[in-house]
Amino acid sequence: MKSGLWDNMRKMVTLIDDLRDCGVQDYIKLPRICVVGMQSAGKSSLLENICGLDFLPRGDGVVTRRPLELRLVHIQERLSPWAIFKEVPDKKFTDFTKVREEIDRLTDAKAGQKKNILPDPIELTIWSPDCPDLTIIDLPGITLIPLKDSDQPDNIEEITLNMCRRYCEDERTIILCVMPASQDITTQRSLKLARQLDHEGIRTIGVITKIDIMGEGSDASKVLLNEEVKLKLGYIGVKNRSQQDIINKVPVQKALRQEEDYFANDPRYAGIPQDILGTRALIEKLTTVLYQHIRRCLPDIIREIDTKADECEDKLKLLGTELPRDQKDKVQLVFNLLQDYTDGFKNTMDGKYDKNEATITDEEKKIELTGGAKIKQMFNELYQEYADEKYHVTDCYLDKDIELADQLHQGDSIPGFPSFDSFLYLIVPQVQALIRPAQDVLDQIFQYMDEISQQILRKVFTRFPSVLDEISEMSRKVIESQRAKAEQVVINQIEAEMNYIYTNDEEYLTTKADLVFKQNSKTVDPKKILVRELRNRVDLYYKILIRNLRDSIPKYIGYYLVKQTLDKMQMVLYDQMNKSDNVFQMLEEPVYILQERQQHQKTLKALKQAKKVLKQDPDLSKGRG
Repeated sequence: MKSGLWDNMRKMVTLIDDLRDCGVQDYIKLPRICVVGMQSAGKSSLLENICGLDFLPRGDGVVTRRPLELRLVHIQERLSPWAIFKEVPDKKFTDFTKVREEIDRLTDAKAGQKKNILPDPIELTIWSPDCPDLTIIDLPGITLIPLKDSDQPDNIEEITLNMCRRYCEDERTIILCVMPASQDITTQRSLKLARQLDHEGIRTIGVITKIDIMGEGSDASKVLLNEEVKLKLGYIGVKNRSQQDIINKVPVQKALRQEEDYFANDPRYAGIPQDILGTRALIEKLTTVLYQHIRRCLPDIIREIDTKADECEDKLKLLGTELPRDQKDKVQLVFNLLQDYTDGFKNTMDGKYDKNEATITDEEKKIELTGGAKIKQMFNELYQEYADEKYHVTDCYLDKDIELADQLHQGDSIPGFPSFDSFLYLIVPQVQALIRPAQDVLDQIFQYMDEISQQILRKVFTRFPSVLDEISEMSRKVIESQRAKAEQVVINQIEAEMNYIYTNDEEYLTTKADLVFKQNSKTVDPKKILVRELRNRVDLYYKILIRNLRDSIPKYIGYYLVKQTLDKMQMVLYDQMNKSDNVFQMLEEPVYILQERQQHQKTLKALKQAKKVLKQDPDLSKGRG
């Protein structure tokens, strides 16, 4: 690999490791390489070859029982390698036999000595002139049957598969699928799992191990050439150190030279491209793929960090600072929250921009916060069908009904003239029927205002559930009180229309009635003439009435319910707060609020540290590396 590319690769890997050190991986998925394979697939030997060091535990059965996160840092040739465990940060290991022992100790400390498997990772950083700049996570091998006399449960296969699945399901994880050459890859559970998680094979690298112990007359050329199970990143063949090599303590560097000699001299692989054979080819592949992968993911990671930080800041702003201890400060806090509530309520009803609206949850957003516009829509729908030009209120009366009305109220008046009492008999029930629709609109607006009020209260007082309940009740009573006043005014208005018939629109009424009468002058039956005139006068007066009520009822509701509620809410709540200490005594945060604030503070701290890391190399953060 060219020096410039190697330097950029190192910077990219270091950047991701630094972000991981900030703790940001708990909230943002970071690029990584995870090694999966069946038990005894040769993963440990492969990793030692990559690192150039002999340091991993050996033994029968499952050796890797906790995920091992290996951070490899390439250093100058003249320096000797060393290692540090995150769990033992003050201890520097230069003897890699001790590193092996420490891995065993840390594994037993968490997973016990009876071969149990846990997902809690061991984090180990190795600095060496023989290793590349990579971060690799070695996962416990997929195990089919629990070991005898161990703590492994009967469903050990499910446990190991699920652990691999959790680590590898993220699209930013490169899967290093390790399979022995001696087994058919189409039956390998590790490859099957990789294909399930990476359907298109775009982030899976296949590694064929133990290639030197294949039977006579067989080779792995078809697999390596991607002719059997296709992976877009292809396959690499490697020769592991044999068990006898390990017993004889053959150094890893010598084993790597033997591997190169093997592939150079074995005629079965003479026609295979050299860039898919051997550990060095694998290292080259991993570094190139990881470098490109990080460059591709980095812009999205930066955006996610910014977005998550903004979300945390908004949430912390909503949760507020910790509860003050001084009583005076508590009083001020409650009054400030009341101010936030009344301002938010008024702004929402007035249709003004609310800077805190973005903090409302998705559940709350199911209620449309359109405020005054929503109420105007309700007003527009009031008596809308009655205002239609084609609507005639007397359509509900048959001619005989109108004749009966005239007969009942004719008295000793001259026959042939419509009686005013007959007019009242016909119009009053229709006017009385207008009360219920007006009450319905009033109730709709009341419910809507109460929903908005409660919604904003939940947002403002989310930290103090007991106080929320108390103030919610107070605010609801204010709205209910104004609703009652508005209802009485509305009923009075309609009853006035019903009990005192009057209009100064005489020209309209007379002209329309005469016009209709003249148009029907051919009718000679006096009763029909009388019925038609009564019908016309009731219809015309009703239209005038509807026109007036469609103007006046919204004004009364808008003033007595909407405006008066908004004008009085703050004053009434302040007054009740001053008269009672009950609210201030309930001013305590529940434990879950404290925990939520602490969690968001922790998250925000990690994200801010991540932002600082990204600012250290702006060009790299912008993908210019």
